[in-house]
Amino acid sequence: MIVNRKHTSSPPKVGDGKNQAANEALTETCKALKAVTFYPSNHPLREKIPHNAYQALIKLMDKDGVSLIVQRNGLSIAGNASEIENTPMVMALAKELFTREIQGLTLLPQLSLTEFIEFLSLLALDSNKVIEEGGLAGMLAKRGIQTIICNKIDISEVYSKKRLGEAADDSVAEGTVVQEDHEEITSPFEGALPDHLNDLKIEEVLALMLSEEDDNRYQQLSGILLVKGQSLKAERDFNRLYPVLLGLVDQNADVTKSTSRRNSSLMVFQQLARGQMAEHLLDHLEDKDFGQQEFVYLILNQLGSEVVNEVISRFVAADNEFAKYALATAIHRIGQPAVPALIEMLKDRDWQVVRSAINILGEMKSRDSVKGLMLTAYHNDTRLRLESVRSLARIGGREATEALIDLLQDDNLAVRKQAIEWIGHTGNQKGLDPLIQMIKKRDVLGKMLYLKKEALLAIGRIGDRQSLDPLFRIAKKRHWIFPSRQEELQILAAETIASLGGESAKEFLEKLAARSGRIGRASSSALKTMGQRAANNHE
Repeated sequence: MIVNRKHTSSPPKVGDGKNQAANEALTETCKALKAVTFYPSNHPLREKIPHNAYQALIKLMDKDGVSLIVQRNGLSIAGNASEIENTPMVMALAKELFTREIQGLTLLPQLSLTEFIEFLSLLALDSNKVIEEGGLAGMLAKRGIQTIICNKIDISEVYSKKRLGEAADDSVAEGTVVQEDHEEITSPFEGALPDHLNDLKIEEVLALMLSEEDDNRYQQLSGILLVKGQSLKAERDFNRLYPVLLGLVDQNADVTKSTSRRNSSLMVFQQLARGQMAEHLLDHLEDKDFGQQEFVYLILNQLGSEVVNEVISRFVAADNEFAKYALATAIHRIGQPAVPALIEMLKDRDWQVVRSAINILGEMKSRDSVKGLMLTAYHNDTRLRLESVRSLARIGGREATEALIDLLQDDNLAVRKQAIEWIGHTGNQKGLDPLIQMIKKRDVLGKMLYLKKEALLAIGRIGDRQSLDPLFRIAKKRHWIFPSRQEELQILAAETIASLGGESAKEFLEKLAARSGRIGRASSSALKTMGQRAANNHE
C-alpha cells in the first residue's frame, strides 16, 4: 500500500487514558451500529445504545474533535503516538468503514446526537449502495452534516505541530487522513521568502502554500516544493510523495484561491505525478489489497491525457478480473481525454478489448464516440454489435438514435431485437413511428411475430400517448388468416394501451372487453390493471 502508517512506540499501557477512552468510544460505536441494524425503530435499546456511544465519543473528543485512520484490520487516532488496542469490536468497526472506502474519519466536537444517529443509519446501508451513491462523504453532504468528514487529507498538520514546538509525526507525512483546518495555519512571514524555507520538509512547504494569499510568494513556494518533490521522485520515495500530490489537487480545486495560485499548484502536481510516480500508482491500483483506489482515480483524472495511454496499455495486458475492473474504472474517471484513445481501441483485433472499449464509451456517454460506435454496430462479430447497440442507447442524442432506428431493418434478428429493446429504454419519441410501422408490416409467415411483440413492449416503455390511435387499430382489427397468431399481438396491444392510460384508452378497452373470447378477457383484465394503477397513484 502507498499509505503505511509507522508506529515507533510500544502498545498502550493499561493506564493510558486517551487510548482507553478511544477503545471505549469505538467499541460503543460498533455496538450502536449493530443496534441500528438489528433492533426495530421503536425498541428502547435502539435509542439507548447509540446514546451511550455518542456520550463516549464526546468524552473522547474533549472539545477538540478526533480524526481516525482506517485500516483493513484496525483503527488509529491521527497524531497519537501510541496505538489503539484493536479488539474484535474495534476491528469489526474498522472493517465496516474500510469496505465503504473510508480511509479516514474526522468527528468534530459540534457533532449532535441526531447527526450521529443519521451517520449510523447511513453506515448501516449495504456497502455497494454507499459506493454507488458517491460514497459516505457525498451522502453526508447531501444531508447537510458538516460535523463528520470523510477522506480529507491534511498534510499541514505536520507544520502546525512544529510551530507549536511539538515533534512532527511521521505518520501524517505518510498519508494520514484528517480534517482540513485552513484557519489554524497562517504564514509566519511577510514580504520576500526567507532563505531558511529551503530547509523545511516538503510537507511543511505544502502547509505554507495552503495558507499563503500572495500570488508571488505562492509561486516561490511552489518552486521550492517542486525541487523537493523531484528529489523524492529521484529517491523513489513515492509513499511520501503520494499525500503531497493529493494536497496539491485539493489546492488546485479550492475556488477561494486565485487563478494564479491554482495554476501554480496544478503545474507542480503535473510534473511530480508523471512518469515513475504514475507507474507506481498504477501498480497499486492493480493490487486487490490496496484500499485507496478513489484517491488514485482522483490523481489520474487530473493527469488526464498525459497518462491515459499508459492506463490503456496496462488494461489490455491485465491478466485478472480485478486489475481489469480497476483500470477500466481509471479510464472512465479520466473522462473525455480518454475518448480518442478508446476510439482507437475499437480497431483492435482482440474482440474482448473492443468490447471493453465499447462499454467504457457507453458509460462515459460521450457524443464524440458515436461515429466510432456506429462502425462497431456493423462489426462482423455479433457480440460486439449487441454491445454497440447498448452503448449507443446509453449515449443517446440525435445521431445515436438514428443509428438505432437504422438497425431496426438489419438482417441480424438478434441485433434488431436489441435495437428495439434499447429504443424502448431510451424513451425517445423518434422511435415510435418506426416501431409502429414494424408492427403494421405484412408478415404472412409470422417470421416477425417475436419482433413485433418486442416493439409493442418498447412502445409501452416510451410511454407516449400519441401512439394510442395506431394501437387502437392494431387491437381491434380482425384477421382471417392465422387468427390465433394475430390474437397474441392484439392482446399485447391491449396491455400496452392500458399501460399508457388515459380516458380514451379506458373507453376503448371497455368496448373491446365486450367482445367474446381471448381479446375480450384480455381487455377486461387490462381495464382492472388500469384501475389498480390509478388507485395506487391516487394514494
